[in-house]
Amino acid sequence: MKIAVDGYELGRGARGVGRVTQNLLLHLPGIMEGDTFVVLVKQDISPLELPSARVVVLPERGGFLRWQNGPLRRELRKEKPDLFIAANYILPLFFNGESLLIEHDISVVTHPEWYTRRYALPRRFLTARSLAKARRIIVPSEYIKTEILSRFAIDAARIHVCRWGIEEKFTRAAEEEVHAWRAKKGLTERVVVGFLGALNRRRHLPLLIRAVELLRRERPEAMLFIVGSDIGSFSRQELAQMFHPAWVRWERDLPEEELRLFYSSLDVFAFLSEYEGFGFPPLEALACGTPIVLLRRGALEEIFSDLAFMVEEPAAEEVAQALILSLTDTVSRRRKIELFADRRRDFSWANTAQKIARLLRNLESA
Repeated sequence: MKIAVDGYELGRGARGVGRVTQNLLLHLPGIMEGDTFVVLVKQDISPLELPSARVVVLPERGGFLRWQNGPLRRELRKEKPDLFIAANYILPLFFNGESLLIEHDISVVTHPEWYTRRYALPRRFLTARSLAKARRIIVPSEYIKTEILSRFAIDAARIHVCRWGIEEKFTRAAEEEVHAWRAKKGLTERVVVGFLGALNRRRHLPLLIRAVELLRRERPEAMLFIVGSDIGSFSRQELAQMFHPAWVRWERDLPEEELRLFYSSLDVFAFLSEYEGFGFPPLEALACGTPIVLLRRGALEEIFSDLAFMVEEPAAEEVAQALILSLTDTVSRRRKIELFADRRRDFSWANTAQKIARLLRNLESA
């Protein structure tokens, strides 16, 4: 079987969709040795190596939708794959072949107010069309499966839940490395609350800032370290106001090799998201031995309920109390980290790829 894969999000510093695509491609070709994988990308993806797959670069002009419905669709007509894996939410508009769709979440459908009208309108249409056309749909949580079934007339048997994994590189850094990195970043003698992710409104950054301000009444040495790119959710004035306090540090990005040092250097990681399909940042923080504070919503509740200090409502006082508890309740801190260590094998990319490989073989034999 020839399998084509949408690799648009692959490349240097891949996050989210790109990370999922990358980890699946590092495992699937080895599991399905008799099959051929063709990965269609928009740029050179070195130093990432996919020795068991053929990589075709289709240069991008004009964004994902134009690339998908132009160069990618033309290449699919040329390659004539037996199956196409749409790894980035939607299928090409006029693609009628066999397909497996990876639907990371449907926030563009459930919360269009989080997006610009120009972005949301076509995406909502294309999401509905793709869900209707795909032979099988992969989602990372039961929460997203339920969301889809509540809004679309789709046979539940077409939707398969496959939780994502955690990469082996995410482990606790050695104390001397942590000490050196904290010194380099000016974190010595500070209590550091961390956040990593795109600066979406649904992740309540202003709320987190207010909560850390309350925390500082008891722990004046506390600070907030935010890592994340501005995606246009906040105005320049709002960003300037949010990051004005001297105890707030903002970096738009970190080198990949420093991520485990970032997580390992935190006293607590906070991720107050209203909506996630899975939640890589809290998983990575736990893997690096750092306790997490989460809002009890969606997939975060499903996946991390007993692994996190959960906040019931997005209120600054409640978040501050959760932060204080996470810093002072050493027994609970240790128990949650140990519990994750026991469950880490449940977050295995190899196991996820095995599940998807079985699904692909079933499609081939059907």
